[in-house]
Amino acid sequence: MLRDLEVDFLLTNDDGIDAYGLQALGQAIGAIGTMAMVAPDTVRSCCSHGVTTAEALQVVQIDSVSWKVSGTPADCIRVAIKHLRIRPKWVLSGVNEGGNLGVDIHYSGTVAGAREASLMGLKSMAISQYLRRDRPRHWDLTALRAIHAWRHLQSLELEPTEFWNINLPVVESTRVDLPLVQCRPEPQMLTYDFACVDQESSDQGRSDPAQWLKYRSNYQERPRSELLDVAVCFSGQITATRLSSKF
Repeated sequence: MLRDLEVDFLLTNDDGIDAYGLQALGQAIGAIGTMAMVAPDTVRSCCSHGVTTAEALQVVQIDSVSWKVSGTPADCIRVAIKHLRIRPKWVLSGVNEGGNLGVDIHYSGTVAGAREASLMGLKSMAISQYLRRDRPRHWDLTALRAIHAWRHLQSLELEPTEFWNINLPVVESTRVDLPLVQCRPEPQMLTYDFACVDQESSDQGRSDPAQWLKYRSNYQERPRSELLDVAVCFSGQITATRLSSKF
């Protein structure tokens, strides 16, 4: 029978166990406390709060404190707590490769990992790094900023089903202790449409060929309202949004 594994931090994400953001956070957080990592075996982005109940989950131990699971972030939290018997003081989900701002929270597997933990009565935080195609990515710096955000918020009281959603901005500075602003989510959706793409060769000659569509959007041009999370993050500040899993 497995013994309880008591740690300071349990880490997960929706980009997969090998994602740069998760691995950088694991390295940085391990310097300030004990940690375990249970994450999907592959990319599960935009999976929302899906859980696996009809299929078997494969759980593979990587080392003494790391496991990969053939499921969603919410599955990973369930497996970590119920099966692996990990007992964390905090659950950190991320760092996600891309922002989870505004209504993104409904689609995000990263946010769902933190939400699932809060439903289990655990203190939790989803952490995402807003990205721009024209700016380089510095995951080690991102991880330090994530820890800065956690340090800033960890002593604040959370209701039993509340958790934090953190978004880190893109800035030129290498400063770690960026200003952090508590704010509400932006209610306006990201504008998007679909572009037709070439049909696959398997459709050639069929009487009812499929139509193939590719999602497209411009994240940097999304609507934003003053003092809400999109505008705050785009202005170069860390956003901290208190979310609740209550109905």
